[in-house]
Amino acid sequence: MRGRLLEGFIGSSGAAAFAAAGLNSVAALEPANASAWGCQVILCLATPGSPTKYAACVPPITKLWNALALGRGFPTCAGIGIKTKKAKHGYDLSVTRSDGVTSRYSLDTRYQTVTPQ
Repeated sequence: MRGRLLEGFIGSSGAAAFAAAGLNSVAALEPANASAWGCQVILCLATPGSPTKYAACVPPITKLWNALALGRGFPTCAGIGIKTKKAKHGYDLSVTRSDGVTSRYSLDTRYQTVTPQ
């Protein structure tokens, strides 16, 4: 799946795809139970613009909104430091790469939006 996801990104926007794919190769800050879905979600959230900008991201992001609405929490991805914090209308998400750079996002479950912070 990840291969098809990246192929779709490269065809549309190679630079954005490679920047987002870099998240897939960083070290985790703490042990996590990895899931292919969790890694797809992180890759799609890191895409400039909307996390559903590419058709390949629609299913994993739709599954994310459904899981969050049911209170199942945020998926994990091995190799990436992910911290989530329940916010008033969703979640605050921090993604930390091995070089120490942290990206922060606000996920609003009411409107299903992702806002970089």
